[in-house]
Amino acid sequence: MKKYIFLISLLSFSSICFAQALPIEIKSVSGKVLYYRAQTMSALTTRSKLKADDLIMTKDGRVSLIFEDTTISLSPHSLFRVLNLKNKERFQFGEFLMGEYASVTRKKLVDRRRLEVLLPKAKAHVVGTRFIIQIATNVEKLLERQKGEFSEIPRLELIPAAVSNPDLVTQVTCFEGKVNIETDSGQKQSLEFKESALYSGNGANLRVTMKDEGELESIATSLGFEIFDEKSTDSNPSE
Repeated sequence: MKKYIFLISLLSFSSICFAQALPIEIKSVSGKVLYYRAQTMSALTTRSKLKADDLIMTKDGRVSLIFEDTTISLSPHSLFRVLNLKNKERFQFGEFLMGEYASVTRKKLVDRRRLEVLLPKAKAHVVGTRFIIQIATNVEKLLERQKGEFSEIPRLELIPAAVSNPDLVTQVTCFEGKVNIETDSGQKQSLEFKESALYSGNGANLRVTMKDEGELESIATSLGFEIFDEKSTDSNPSE
């Protein structure tokens, strides 16, 4: 319900833009990638300045963004909302709504607050880790996309219904370190290397399986993520 209210308000958002540009580096953009702000759709480039609540929509393209300690990459036909919510304990830097999302976080964080990314009916707490999130309208679509078959996500006006659909499926796979998942139903799970969590709806049916290294490589390769590439790690130069 939270996401439904948010997205409805997003579609009726006025032309007043209260947010300032955030210190987010747009590392790379390839193909067609758009962002939605104040009822306006614009092309995203490496020169764009992102603000809180911007909705990034990859069409047939890809994009990589750097948020302080974390580098994220989106596959084609994915949807991500930029956040900048901070308090003394946590930093929520984004909300991933649909498609595929790869995340690489440095092990020694500059910002000591807990890093979180919001998901449909859940949130993920990052612990110096690498992981991939996949979100699809149903299991069949998730498996298709896992083979590199990136069908288009629903149109913008249909997104609220899509993300609140009980058939929506989310899979989180840990490639290094740890990632903690907490669903709206109260399910909590800490994933370590090779572990993968799958759930639908409010997450009450969350279950964990173990992947072998061949399966991990297959997922990353099919989705086009270089998550095993050491050069993609945002390492701390003081280490």
